[in-house]
Amino acid sequence: MMHVMKHKTISLAAAAALALGSASAAYAEIGFKAGAWDLSFSGNVNGFATWNTCDTKAVGVQGGLACNRVSPNGDKEQAIESGLLPSALVFSAKSRQSGFDIGVTIGFYPGISSSATGKGGIGRSDIDARQNFLTFGDKSWGTVKVGRDIGLFGSDAILSDMTLLGVGSGAGAIRGGNTTLGRIGVGYIYTDWIPQISYASPNYGGFQYSAGVFQGMDVVNFSGNANSATLTQHEEPGLQAKASYEWGGRISGKAWVGGLSQKVKARSTDNAPAGASVSGQAFDIGAKVNSGGLEGVLYAYTGDGIGTTAIGFDAASFAGGTLEKRKSKGWYAQGTYKIGKWKPGISYGVSKLDLASNETSSNLVKENKSLVLGLYYSLTPSLNLVAEYIPTTAKNQAGEEVKDKVIALGAILFF
Repeated sequence: MMHVMKHKTISLAAAAALALGSASAAYAEIGFKAGAWDLSFSGNVNGFATWNTCDTKAVGVQGGLACNRVSPNGDKEQAIESGLLPSALVFSAKSRQSGFDIGVTIGFYPGISSSATGKGGIGRSDIDARQNFLTFGDKSWGTVKVGRDIGLFGSDAILSDMTLLGVGSGAGAIRGGNTTLGRIGVGYIYTDWIPQISYASPNYGGFQYSAGVFQGMDVVNFSGNANSATLTQHEEPGLQAKASYEWGGRISGKAWVGGLSQKVKARSTDNAPAGASVSGQAFDIGAKVNSGGLEGVLYAYTGDGIGTTAIGFDAASFAGGTLEKRKSKGWYAQGTYKIGKWKPGISYGVSKLDLASNETSSNLVKENKSLVLGLYYSLTPSLNLVAEYIPTTAKNQAGEEVKDKVIALGAILFF
């Protein structure tokens, strides 16, 4: 997100508005100078009313992202919550010292839901300090970043997702968190906010690359499946890299490729043989093309030992005394068209998880997929009104499905 220190350090929320060419696409950083330092604040506030219709079938999909409330439990659920983006307040400071462009960024991301008590009384929302990093560099040779920030693998997938301005999947199935899911787990693996030491090259006529060492992510049992392994020991950092090319003209756009690799070992307290390890790799490729008011996005990924929805989620199976990796893959396609202050969009995506060779787990998720129909209206240059309709389907390894449908109405304001 930050290339050289001459460019502004921006939050994911502001980057979303700019990268999407959103209904507002306005980003007005609040900045001032204090001595040798340029200081700035930016962020967003959003909220959505969601109406969820859950499935009522007696079908289990472990790791599924569609809500299922077996009859006679009520299948309707209404909430007022944050969308895919939490609200944000991001502070940055930059200066030129001793021939270096240096800077710091700290970002605070609160949701509006009462994450501690759900919908109970005396609730509170949590603050997620996602960004906390320093940078140093020069426009001639690039920028080094040290701290916690967005990852490289999968970052362009989420930055190109139109549901950054809205809700997407998860409004019916996910409770108690700061955000919904957008296309996380239904088209891409979450890039996450990861401690890192990384390098971003200068821009060479539209081409740029980034690479670094990253904190490895645990292999965790997200689904609750009995075979899903847990591994939590990290003896070496993970690796991530990305390369991209941007071009202008009547048909402008950006194409990118990325990847990650990590190795996780099992402790004696993990659900895996002590000392055993999982070496995971994933690769992604995508492109975003613009022509007039029309924009299209195509994205795909594949992984082995990385899991689905987020890095490490259900990435391996421990069954029959053996530890085996699970393969995963997914894709999404999206189209939007800007007409004055209006921006309608359609998006469809799928994430898949395969069984490992050592298991038979009929209830484990095989596929999460969703369609998103969105309508975004720029009430002011900074304020968007949003309407979305999101049907989501989760399928288990036996081919059984559960479905939910969500209607979301709300607003998001960038500053």
